Amino acid sequence: MKELAEIKKILSEVLSENRSPDKEFLTVDEAAEIMGVARSHIYRLTSEKRIPFSKPGGKRVMIRRRDFLKWLETNRVKSQSEVTSEVEQFMKNSRRTGRKPLKR
Repeated sequence: MKELAEIKKILSEVLSENRSPDKEFLTVDEAAEIMGVARSHIYRLTSEKRIPFSKPGGKRVMIRRRDFLKWLETNRVKSQSEVTSEVEQFMKNSRRTGRKPLKR
């Protein structure tokens, strides 16, 4: 019976959080949780206008999920295999293919 009570408690906590991945807007807490940073870091990013956000009614900071995830993808560092693949593709499509190398 003790286990059942504990399961009910956990379930009610999960349901009360109301953190659906389908939500269009994130709170500062949710954005911080996704990034794994403190709330203060998200507030700093908004005050520096480094991430897009809204303040409906001039009070609470809300961040559109789609914009936030897109922002997270900016300045992505490519893996070594991605860079190698791009170089090979560039060399394959280079206009200088078949020509003699330039003399320096």
